[in-house]
Amino acid sequence: MVIYITIILAFVLLQLVKETYPRIHSIVYTIYIFLFLTYIFTVLIIPYVSQYISVIPANLLPVFKLLLFSVVLLFLSKIIEELFLDYEYTSLASLFTFTTKAILLIVWLNHMQQFYDKFLSILGLLS
Repeated sequence: MVIYITIILAFVLLQLVKETYPRIHSIVYTIYIFLFLTYIFTVLIIPYVSQYISVIPANLLPVFKLLLFSVVLLFLSKIIEELFLDYEYTSLASLFTFTTKAILLIVWLNHMQQFYDKFLSILGLLS
């Protein structure tokens, strides 16, 4: 409930800034987005994740952390992409999204390296 009230108050304040000082509206809007994301992560996501990490079995913990990292990174990427699109930086938005996907691909490939080595060694024994 507090989050919804914060969003509504921020919307009202952003509209006030937009009407009174239209030149600094985009700067205030960008600062607000990043401050709000920081608040969401520190108050909601990090405590809930740390609470559920103790429940996850030890052998699944690395995969759970990678899945969580992927979801959070894609979520942030989507928000920042929309922010870039609002300011009409479409090429920068697509570059940011592509870079995020490439980072996730590299992280997952590095994590799966042991599996690939074992799988390819088994295939080598079969042939």
